Amino acid sequence: MNRFFKTTDKFLTVRRILNDYPDAFEGFTSIITARDSFAGNTDRMSELLSILDRPYTEHHAQKRDAASRLYSALDNAIGAAISTASELHDNVMLQTMKNYRTSLRHYSYHSLSETALRVVDILNANLETALLNGITNDEFAQLQELSSSFREIMQTTSYELSSRIAAHNELKSLSKANNKLLTDYLDLFVKGRKTAFPALFNAYMTERKRKQRRKKTVNSATEPAEITGTVTDSLTGLPLANAVINLTSPETIVNTDEDGMYVLDELEAGTYTVSCHLEGYEVPATRTETLVPGDSLLVDFVLVPAQQQQSAA
Repeated sequence: MNRFFKTTDKFLTVRRILNDYPDAFEGFTSIITARDSFAGNTDRMSELLSILDRPYTEHHAQKRDAASRLYSALDNAIGAAISTASELHDNVMLQTMKNYRTSLRHYSYHSLSETALRVVDILNANLETALLNGITNDEFAQLQELSSSFREIMQTTSYELSSRIAAHNELKSLSKANNKLLTDYLDLFVKGRKTAFPALFNAYMTERKRKQRRKKTVNSATEPAEITGTVTDSLTGLPLANAVINLTSPETIVNTDEDGMYVLDELEAGTYTVSCHLEGYEVPATRTETLVPGDSLLVDFVLVPAQQQQSAA
């Protein structure tokens, strides 16, 4: 995420420099189109960054708190359902509820929501008996409300995360498009106008040389490639921040951002091994990927909580 802030800041500086010299572009229709496209892309990047700059941790906390409340209400409701099934001599219902109670602590958020919905339906079908076996009308109404609100929160946070990932991808695409406009049109144009507009040339090239110096570390005969991806929790499906991503040959270490995303860029073509680890989670299998010039590979990791692995064993 930090790299997009830096990249957009550089683009904004270049746009300002270009806008300071409108006379240099008079009569050059294709270059004006390229300049305006560059400016439009830069404005869009700024908009996307303002969206992504809003903390996503609030959504995480809201979902976590709602899940905790639903878990408590559901645990009590399952107890009442077990008593109800025993009184009704409904062995299928009894075994189902016992299975729910056994698995409840290990449910993902999605499974928790689905189980709550089924328990509500079963209790509602046997409500008269259930009201005599450990659950009140108010508690049942609360379970229904918590189940409904949790599903809404799940949908909202899922949409929010999807939107943020889409924004990341759009930022990457816009950044690539702007770099192409710079190298294919604007760099060449400004150099050609050096004599007529020396101030434009000096200001523009001073800003652009920072980028060009960095690119010299990459094999000039090949277009740089990149590996990106997300790291998520296998139970909740939520993104995991600060997961460590390790790239070998050459060794590079980055951390995921608050959206669980990481970027390994400016890579030469070749074969790379990517690993991931985060305290409290099982270490997933490493991934070996082969990059070609200009490639952009997606390598995601889904981490299993260490506690779940131990329980399964």
